[in-house]
Amino acid sequence: MIKLRSHINSLLKTFNPRVYYQTRSASAAFPYIIYSFLPSFTEEELEVLPLDIDIWDNKTDTTEIEELASQLWKDLRQYHHIDKDMQFVIYRQSRMPELDEAETGLRRRKLTFHIRYFDRTI
Repeated sequence: MIKLRSHINSLLKTFNPRVYYQTRSASAAFPYIIYSFLPSFTEEELEVLPLDIDIWDNKTDTTEIEELASQLWKDLRQYHHIDKDMQFVIYRQSRMPELDEAETGLRRRKLTFHIRYFDRTI
């Protein structure tokens, strides 16, 4: 799982250099991406890991955050990886409507994917 998380982190950094797992750094500059894995389940001998991606920004103009969300939604569709330790494919699951935090002035876009993961070391 650590190798998968490391690969996902590197992959997300190709879209934005500010990527955090579960929680952001206190000094994080906007916009940034926070990702996390939800509880997994097994389907047809594969582990399915729901991946939540939250994109945050503090600007009133939402162009940058919308473009970033759209690029992730498009480019992660059926992204696949295989090496000696693991193989996986990413499938789109849901794209939530705008989740802006009015009281804090923050803008958030949420994308959910399913990663169909196979550990090749077992």
